[in-house]
Amino acid sequence: MSSDKSSWNRFARLKVSRKGVNKRLRKIEKGSLRHAHKFVMSRLDRLANVRRRVSIWVALVLVMIGVSAVQWHISRNSFTTMTYASGGSYSEGVLGPLENLNPIFAKTSAEKSATKLLFSSLYRYDSTGNIKTDLADGVKVNYKETEYTVKLKKNLKWSDGYDLTINDVIFTLKLLANPEVGAEISGWRSIKFEKVSEDSVKFILPASYSPFVHALTFPIVPEHALKDVKPSNLREHDFSKAPISSGPFAFRLLQNVTSDGSKKVLYLQSNGNYYGGTAKLDRFQLYVYPTQDDIVKSLRTREITGTSELIYNDQPAEVKSMYAAESHSLNNGVYALFNNNSQFLQSKSVRQALALSVDTGKLRQSLSSSIEELSGPILNKFLGKASQPLGYDTKKAKSLLDAEGWKVVDNARQKENVKLKLNMVALKNNNYEKAAQYLAQVWRNELNIEVDVKVIDPNDASQNILQTILQPRNFDVLIYELSLGGDPDVYAYWHSSQATNNGLNFSNYNNAVADDALESGRSKLSLKQRSDRYEKFANTWKTDAPAIALYQPKFDYIHIRSVRVLDEKTEVVNPVDRYVDVQYWAAEKQSVYKTP
Repeated sequence: MSSDKSSWNRFARLKVSRKGVNKRLRKIEKGSLRHAHKFVMSRLDRLANVRRRVSIWVALVLVMIGVSAVQWHISRNSFTTMTYASGGSYSEGVLGPLENLNPIFAKTSAEKSATKLLFSSLYRYDSTGNIKTDLADGVKVNYKETEYTVKLKKNLKWSDGYDLTINDVIFTLKLLANPEVGAEISGWRSIKFEKVSEDSVKFILPASYSPFVHALTFPIVPEHALKDVKPSNLREHDFSKAPISSGPFAFRLLQNVTSDGSKKVLYLQSNGNYYGGTAKLDRFQLYVYPTQDDIVKSLRTREITGTSELIYNDQPAEVKSMYAAESHSLNNGVYALFNNNSQFLQSKSVRQALALSVDTGKLRQSLSSSIEELSGPILNKFLGKASQPLGYDTKKAKSLLDAEGWKVVDNARQKENVKLKLNMVALKNNNYEKAAQYLAQVWRNELNIEVDVKVIDPNDASQNILQTILQPRNFDVLIYELSLGGDPDVYAYWHSSQATNNGLNFSNYNNAVADDALESGRSKLSLKQRSDRYEKFANTWKTDAPAIALYQPKFDYIHIRSVRVLDEKTEVVNPVDRYVDVQYWAAEKQSVYKTP
């Protein structure tokens, strides 16, 4: 206690000067400012300089990184490329109905498309339109050209793993030849065949027939799945709904989308047992529609990837903006067929007059799709010298009619008070109908002939074109498309023996010289000899004018732009031959290194 008091007394005796304190405070303040300026403010300036330099370096580093990235990308593109890869799915729209998947009963576009995807044949057409082996390894022909021995490839399999053998070929041929089966494929009842070894079959023809290998494009069906089925029950068997296949794709599921079954989806998957190798596509779907309008709607909604059932130029701009298309020639010919037994068309001069009055080049220009010139009964590419049409000469056409007694009276052609009036029939199709109207207008305006045009819908069962039009030849002029195939042989359409109710000579054409040329042409294997015979036939045909060759049609394959489908140079014999290289179609891409 005494210590604390002593300290206080000493403090109290101190003399503190206010002036001195202020002086000392000012001195401390000045020292603090000098210290702050020296150690803080001056270093802030240095920090700003450093910051600028750091920013410059960071920017340079970022630029270098960007340049390196661009250089890497360019370098990478130099060594890599985008290519179509395995995998993915493809959906195609086709016209139905689709009632049967057994290929020997296929008759609609949908059923024939399914057949090509699911089944293989002994022979098929390649991308150039030429015949080549499919399941067959080759063929040997005897010196008389009446026996064809076909040998199968080795290690062929069905999609279920069973071996595909020559027994399956023999089994299929027996079905085609059996009238109880009612197959859509005809012509095999007159052909003998026999098994000659475990991998070969011999066909014995009644006479030499050079286009015979083209007949070997029929699909093969499996004996092990159908051998116990009665021929009359084959159409209704479960195989017709869920088949075993040998083609590039195998069956997965058939779905009815609508309650009436008019719209269906056939789901397929790649067939790992296909002899040609596994397809790039994992899955393939056939969307089956009842009308073309339904297919157009499906394109708009991108329900399907592609279709061959429509004309691209007829599609709305909305569809064209999403899809591309390529046109491919078909080995078909569209004709104005004259009924040579008609009371008005029995005369060659009248038929010639009708042909001479038509400018077929102008007609082709009026049609909506890309087509090719057709000058006669045989495709131009099969003849060494294409048959030239009669030409276009309206003046000569009128003189021929006058010479036959068909004079113009009251603006109409008449003979003995009978008017020259033609009944023309066209199948419901945009181009067929335009062609019919063009011909009718020409004959009315230029030749003063009355023409009645009737359009028949082949898909309308009530109209039944076969029974009401084709078999009874119930027409004077018929606008019709003939399937000319991969060979110049047109015997079925123009030989007099085929001018029957069940024959395909719808013109009832009958000429002994033409018959002889057709018979000789199909009996020779020599291309030169065949060409000579067919040139003779074509020239005779031109003079007789049993029809007018209008055009060779094309079909458009419409597809989204990102897929790989038919090569634009592919030649297609029949519409279903668009699948000639379907195992290489692709829907997906990937980056791969380029081969040095």
